[in-house]
Amino acid sequence: MTDPLVSVVSLTGYRDRDLLDAGVVSMLADWLRPVSLSLYRCVGDSAAPRLLLQVSARDGPPAVAGDPPWTPLEALPALEDWPLHRDAMASGEALLDAPTSRPGPRGQPVLTSVFPLWVGNERFGLVEVLAEHPLDAEQMRFVDAVLKIYRNQIGLLDYSERDTLTGLLNRKTFDEQFNKCLQECAGAALPFPLPGGDVPERRARSLLRYWLGVIDIDHFKRVNDGFGHLIGDEVLLLMARILRGAFRHGDRLYRFGGEEFVVVLRADSRVHAALAFERFRSRMETFRFPQVGTVTASIGMTELRVMDTPSAAFERADRAVYHAKDNGRNQLQCHDQLVESGTLVESSDKTGEIELF
Repeated sequence: MTDPLVSVVSLTGYRDRDLLDAGVVSMLADWLRPVSLSLYRCVGDSAAPRLLLQVSARDGPPAVAGDPPWTPLEALPALEDWPLHRDAMASGEALLDAPTSRPGPRGQPVLTSVFPLWVGNERFGLVEVLAEHPLDAEQMRFVDAVLKIYRNQIGLLDYSERDTLTGLLNRKTFDEQFNKCLQECAGAALPFPLPGGDVPERRARSLLRYWLGVIDIDHFKRVNDGFGHLIGDEVLLLMARILRGAFRHGDRLYRFGGEEFVVVLRADSRVHAALAFERFRSRMETFRFPQVGTVTASIGMTELRVMDTPSAAFERADRAVYHAKDNGRNQLQCHDQLVESGTLVESSDKTGEIELF
């Protein structure tokens, strides 16, 4: 068994959510030696959340990756269908040692304990422990302490990674997550490295294709000048809500500053990527913003390339945004398609090779 103090020190050093999730599951599994231990995140509609298995461990560490982040919502279990987990989330209290119909690996009966996870007022996930025996007082104190450290770390990550106004990811988190996408596009990336050098199995996947979209609110200066910055902030908040509703739970949503937003999504074709961005554009166009009325957005998109840099991909999508604005606004333009048609020329500017973020 790993020295708990060493594990705690390691846990407080993680600046990556996947590593942090894997670290806390490995640490708890090493100490408790349960039949299984799983960390779930609540995703999808907050009124009807689904459970995405983030990471799990069986009979102790190592932890292994769970559901891919792009798993369709309909393929994930509904929180409502798991009464124990639902009740733990609703109460905010751990529910301990409940009998379950699920047998252990040797056919023995197991007990289920569920611990809700939260930051501030937001309950965002659950830790599920399946064990042959009830958790004793010492184990409970350990679990409580580890989960407090974990929640504190998540809170610190949220503070550093999230835009203060909208709650979307901020610009400084873009590079690292962008590089994860590139690794997946190259087919070389594991879901994440695990503490102690353990290597999980590769997720079965076809060749991944990612797309980056830059979204710019049309005539946003008129909103601020005509209605004031408080109303402008309200527009940004409501736009963030539309973004969350239009894109999938696994898509990455960023606010880059001002009225500029970035989306990185996975799609198997240009057509399907464009449909996702058009879905957002259409919802934005038909939404009635209080006092302001209609607000539209221009969007530029590009496919990520294996040897891309964040600045190069952003520059391509941004050129497509300018083309959209120069040709009527409130539309989606694809840089790659514009180059293929001869409307735009592929940039030879080498600054795209320099990390500007």
